[in-house]
Amino acid sequence: MANAETRNCQNCKNQFIIEPDDFGFYEKIGVPAPTFCPPCRLVRRLLFRNERALYKRKCGLCGQDKIMVFAPDNPHAAYCKECWWSDSWDAKTYGREYDFSRPFFEQFRDLYRVVPRVGIIQQGQNPGSDYANRVTDARNCYLLYGSTRPEFCRYGVFVNDSKECLDCYNVAKSEQCYECLDCVQCYNLLFSQECTECSNSQYLLNCRNCENCFGCVNLRNKSYCIFNQQYTKEEYLKKIADMNLGDTASRARAAAQFAELAKKFIAPNIVSHHGANVSGNWISAAKNTRASFSCRNTENVSHCFSVFDGKDGMDHCFWGNGTELMYECNSVGNQCGRIAFASESWDNLFDAQYSSNCHSSQYLFGCIGVRKSQYCILNKQYTKDEYEALIPRIKEHMNQMPYRDKRGLEYRYGEFFPTELGPFAYNESIAQDYFPLTKEEALAQGFSWKDAEARSYNITLAAEYIPSAIAGAQDSVTTETIGCAHAGTCGQQCTVAFKILTDDLAFYRRANVPLPRLCPNCRHYERMKLRNPLLLWSRACQCAGAASENSVYTNATTHAHGAEHCPNKFETSYAPDKPKVVYCESCYNSEVV
Repeated sequence: MANAETRNCQNCKNQFIIEPDDFGFYEKIGVPAPTFCPPCRLVRRLLFRNERALYKRKCGLCGQDKIMVFAPDNPHAAYCKECWWSDSWDAKTYGREYDFSRPFFEQFRDLYRVVPRVGIIQQGQNPGSDYANRVTDARNCYLLYGSTRPEFCRYGVFVNDSKECLDCYNVAKSEQCYECLDCVQCYNLLFSQECTECSNSQYLLNCRNCENCFGCVNLRNKSYCIFNQQYTKEEYLKKIADMNLGDTASRARAAAQFAELAKKFIAPNIVSHHGANVSGNWISAAKNTRASFSCRNTENVSHCFSVFDGKDGMDHCFWGNGTELMYECNSVGNQCGRIAFASESWDNLFDAQYSSNCHSSQYLFGCIGVRKSQYCILNKQYTKDEYEALIPRIKEHMNQMPYRDKRGLEYRYGEFFPTELGPFAYNESIAQDYFPLTKEEALAQGFSWKDAEARSYNITLAAEYIPSAIAGAQDSVTTETIGCAHAGTCGQQCTVAFKILTDDLAFYRRANVPLPRLCPNCRHYERMKLRNPLLLWSRACQCAGAASENSVYTNATTHAHGAEHCPNKFETSYAPDKPKVVYCESCYNSEVV
């Protein structure tokens, strides 16, 4: 087995390590080692996924105005989902001969722009969910993204098997949750993060099986607690009523007090459930899952993000569901295998490289939109013998005549698509969600940027005039065009104005929360600031025996290492310059279980 190697990233110039197991994987699937570091590889893939930027655009086939992820001025051809999935066209009619006088990625770029793309991703039946993207079997959902089987959910991302949840990120099997992140099996939970099986509670962090709790951190199996102090049921209900939580100012005070309390408590180096030999964050039911995030039921994978039911993969983000031997893929899944350098492809795709929007096919190279086919190169049909003879020549040609982007970076065989080929601007893609940049920063790094379109909304209710208390909100507020408090100056895809739906108002009243003052996009980006980044740092456990090494937290129990400093080291998504006290899993569990 090869030794570990330290290399310099071609893009950011930082050093990164290629582990011996990585070399083994590259050899297994027949690709060279990458020249980009893991974070740069992830950003490059994220540029090819747009979740939240929706536009009205005419379908290139039926001519009707439809909701799409491609702006009207986007140069890529696009069809509405009904036309794209129909038999009215065939992607192979765009097929072309491979030209050995031009770099491969130039040829792919030209094909990529003319083959129609599916305008919006929706699977199954999605009644009442026209303004939802990347959803499966959604029912009456609005401005919801990346979600499976949600009902009556709005303004969220990754809201799965849930009902009546608003403004949430990564919530599963939950109901009537509001402003929650990374929560599972919760009911009537508000303003909470990384909680499981909690109900009728607000402002919780990393709590389990708690009911009727407020402003608590690291609690297990508790009821009627406020800021981690135990009360009787009667005392609890009276104190909550006295807080006047329907008022904006009262909410702000409670949130600030909760944030100060949270600083005094320890955090685990990783949020992981039923994992063995895992690193990263938000990992569940996984084995041998390294440097990965938001993964479930994965085995022998590394540098993956938001993958479930996948094994033997590397640099794969989004989806899974029965995938195997995946490398440098984005939004690929559902019984797929031996796929490298692909995006937006699913349903029994096998042995494909450098392909996009391809489905139910095998043996593809450099194809776009191909379905139920095999042995195609640049959408042109070949025989098996012709295909197998041509592929080695193309790979050799990609190395001899690499594509060079405007920054001078070289793309040979073994690299994902150049960022210049991405169909979206940086701030349209979800790269902006996880690695936010200003316009100036994005342009300096060679990315494109989409300026906000001029808007001429007739704002009838400015943010500062929204009633401070939900009790003061009249039914007529649903007829108002409300001005976002950011007024388009935040760089967060601010829509400048927004509406409050009738169902929204009913939810706010039931939950006793004030009306929002930010548009849905700005609310989303404010939530994302609360999450740890998709990055890892090497750190040591901060448990010094009887307390944390900075004395901020006093241990409640004696740990296995006794009065000595814990010797454990780990990788964590908490940066060293953050004030949070981070314990290893063993020390953390000793404190909270």
